[in-house]
Amino acid sequence: MRIASLSPAATEILFSLGLQKDIVCVDQFSNFPDEAKKIPHVRGHQEMKTEDLRKFSPELVLTGTVIQQKLAAELRSQGFGVVHQDPRTINEIYESIRQLGTILERPAQAENVVLKMQQGFNGVKKKSALLKQEPRVYIEEWHLPPMASGNWVPEVVRIAGGLSFPIRDGVLSREVSLEEIMRFDPDLIIISWCGAGNLADKEILMKREGWGNLRAVKDGHVRVIDDSLLNRPGPRLVEGAQRIYGWLFEMTHS
Repeated sequence: MRIASLSPAATEILFSLGLQKDIVCVDQFSNFPDEAKKIPHVRGHQEMKTEDLRKFSPELVLTGTVIQQKLAAELRSQGFGVVHQDPRTINEIYESIRQLGTILERPAQAENVVLKMQQGFNGVKKKSALLKQEPRVYIEEWHLPPMASGNWVPEVVRIAGGLSFPIRDGVLSREVSLEEIMRFDPDLIIISWCGAGNLADKEILMKREGWGNLRAVKDGHVRVIDDSLLNRPGPRLVEGAQRIYGWLFEMTHS
């Protein structure tokens, strides 16, 4: 099947299912694994010229998250066969992987990907259960305006042994005020700005008016994570949990 993967998470899942040879094009943000960078890219993530996509003659187009909901509808109206996935919890991510496995006739491989994720998360849980305390963690998905990471991220924080900024599981990321962050009083701040990878400049956050008074900032507990480890609903969320656990272990055992 000729697949256009316009979701970075879908691209990673397709590779994990061994279907990379079926991918005819990807979106501009599909950069993992490295082989994905060699696949033709189509510009645009929320909006796209249909003629740019049509020249690849895809039989199936994959889109993802609420950000691409309108794009999925537009592509369907233009006659493309689209599967749009918008998982917002870890269990829904498992189901989205199984769904792709069923559609693409790789159910056993999909179940194996899910199993590896579950085993990876369980491994982090076992270690994080031994932490001396449960540090409070604020993860920021965007900076203009500041937005706290929602969806599956609070679950990942709990798995890693932290107490997440209060957003219910499965709820979209939302704008936050300095006053809310001060009341929460995080022990650790993690910058996970969409599209920034691991190149986000934490000075931007630390120099905001009033943010320098936060204890985490004063104590030097501001970290930058490659946002693809937290913002993409796919297999590498386990690595994101491992990274957060490592920082929490470092804090609680120093």
